[in-house]
Amino acid sequence: MVSCFQLLEQAAATWPERTALIDEYGTLSYQDLYLQTARLTADLQALGVSHGSGLAVMGRNSRAFVAAMLAGMGCGAVVVPLSHQLKAAEISQILQDTGVHGVVDDHSGLTPASGPAVMLPFAKQTLRLTWLKPTANQALTPLADAAFIRYTSGTTGASKGVVLSHRSILARVEAASKALQLDCDDVVLWILPMAFHFLVSILVYIRVGATTVICKDLLAATLIEAANRHQASLLYAAPMHFRLLAADTSGLAMTTLKYAISTSSAIPPQVALAFKQRFHIPVSQAYGIIEAGLPLLDCLTGETDPRSVGYQTDGFELALLDEADQEVPEGQVGRLAIRGPGLFDAYLQPWQTAAQVMGNGWFMTGDLAYRQGDGRVIVCGREKSMINVSGNKAFPEEVEAVLNAHPDITAARVFGQPHPLWGEVVCAEVVLRQHAQWDEEAVLAFCRQRLSTYKIPQRVRTVAQISHTTSGKIKRMEA
Repeated sequence: MVSCFQLLEQAAATWPERTALIDEYGTLSYQDLYLQTARLTADLQALGVSHGSGLAVMGRNSRAFVAAMLAGMGCGAVVVPLSHQLKAAEISQILQDTGVHGVVDDHSGLTPASGPAVMLPFAKQTLRLTWLKPTANQALTPLADAAFIRYTSGTTGASKGVVLSHRSILARVEAASKALQLDCDDVVLWILPMAFHFLVSILVYIRVGATTVICKDLLAATLIEAANRHQASLLYAAPMHFRLLAADTSGLAMTTLKYAISTSSAIPPQVALAFKQRFHIPVSQAYGIIEAGLPLLDCLTGETDPRSVGYQTDGFELALLDEADQEVPEGQVGRLAIRGPGLFDAYLQPWQTAAQVMGNGWFMTGDLAYRQGDGRVIVCGREKSMINVSGNKAFPEEVEAVLNAHPDITAARVFGQPHPLWGEVVCAEVVLRQHAQWDEEAVLAFCRQRLSTYKIPQRVRTVAQISHTTSGKIKRMEA
């Protein structure tokens, strides 16, 4: 069986002296990352982690997180990444749902579980392995080649455990490597949480021998300084990071940056434009989804369209289907369906294989989208979050984009509420800029100039902050 661990093994053999990671502890070559990870693998194996074991890995962005994930895979275990920012109830729920045998963590968040613990030395850090139950004869899943389980964001419903095999992961890493066109000379400025973006991003960088620069915080000054000091060529980030950078007033450029890719959620066009004006680099959008990898990406050179998630990448097919699973005409909104290399293998609870879920061979993403004449795909919103106003479809993301363009608003969340006559109405929460005076009528007038009548919020209120998932997406469900 070919293991994901071999991606690091091959990188160390091909580029032993090249820099793999740069973090708060310094620079780490591919050879040293491999040797340290191999030692951690041996330590875990000696403690009983083996093929079929379930191993949760919890921590912040670091070399230790990368090594622990790969070491678990190297043992043949099924690894489950956990963000160090998760709350106790969230951690407990995932550990219970997956039934993992142990948890490795770096002490950066809550203690994930009680139980017998072993301290594992790793470079300048100490990791903790906490046992939850014995590993003997208890495979985590029915899938013999299982390597990875990650939970979906759960923005509009219950989070689901997505199961991937080594074979599927390697197939999607290969496809994403072709799409991103990176090589061993590239330096990636890393901001996103590894617990949500280890697949495929981090493994792609290892696959091609690129350098990953792990930023210590999200301050614009920190990101710009790190980009210049390490000669970053790619910024792969979420819309909020582009918003922070676009607002920087230092005047400093990121002189070596060639590409800027936005992912996780739709970037407001005005944010993409502001970033381009500030740094003279266009922002491309990527459509990444844990069930499928990187099936859509806008062009990395030339003209980009900040409204679009781009074109289908090499090897992928997509369809836009109506409720009868028939393709809709060009320009009409349909349900986005995908098939291609490295699709997920199963959902964990209840156990459903991909074949059972997809049925007709298409994975239904849950997104609604349309295709332009040039082939680019525009995602309108989620099926579950769409607001039905007397039969008219209103998408929260479209209304949020308008509200976020208002000069007094820094963030917005749009959702539907039941209405006795119209079925649903559009409602919104907004966060005001510091010192801004709330003028609801002025905000509504702003919306009336830019939105159809049925899309205009019927109720707007101010809030101190907008709730997000740990991966940075807006929580759509009402509390």
